[in-house]
Amino acid sequence: MTLIFSRKDTKLTASRVSTLLYLMGVALLILLVSCHEDDSPAPEQAHLKVKVKSVGDPYDAVHLEIQQLWTRTSAGGGKIEANKRVNILGIQKDSIVAGGYVPHGTLQEVMLKVAPTGNEIIIDDLPYALHTPQGQIIAVNIAADSKLLPNESHTLMLHINLSDFIQETAEGKFVINPNLTAVLD
Repeated sequence: MTLIFSRKDTKLTASRVSTLLYLMGVALLILLVSCHEDDSPAPEQAHLKVKVKSVGDPYDAVHLEIQQLWTRTSAGGGKIEANKRVNILGIQKDSIVAGGYVPHGTLQEVMLKVAPTGNEIIIDDLPYALHTPQGQIIAVNIAADSKLLPNESHTLMLHINLSDFIQETAEGKFVINPNLTAVLD
């Protein structure tokens, strides 16, 4: 099959090709701009710092492998990477466990994700594994009126009462009670 084009058809084709290339360039530019990552917060986000306060220390140490903190607010969901192993008994008053930007709004849900291994307690210099009965998730209970204001910094203080947080089973295993209480400053 042979195609025959007139000079007029060639100009139309060249014009269409030029328009198509222009549109592809614009689409590529939009894609590249949307994939750009930087450390600046998106508009209307709040900065959230997470600290821990523990009471009751019947153990030598309590190590938690904290991976992430998830939030859900009235404006959407957020995630803060932590990837930190902490001894919650050794945390200083002003130590930040995790920090990052999350959507502003009324806090509806906060969850802490811990690693599947590496969580342990030390009793009389002997390590015992800490198990999480509901996967790797620890729910954080917060007051109903807790609000994250846009473009402001907030602190979420996790209160851990060790006598409630860690429980020994009849089989001699130690499990984490997957519920914590927190206060938002």
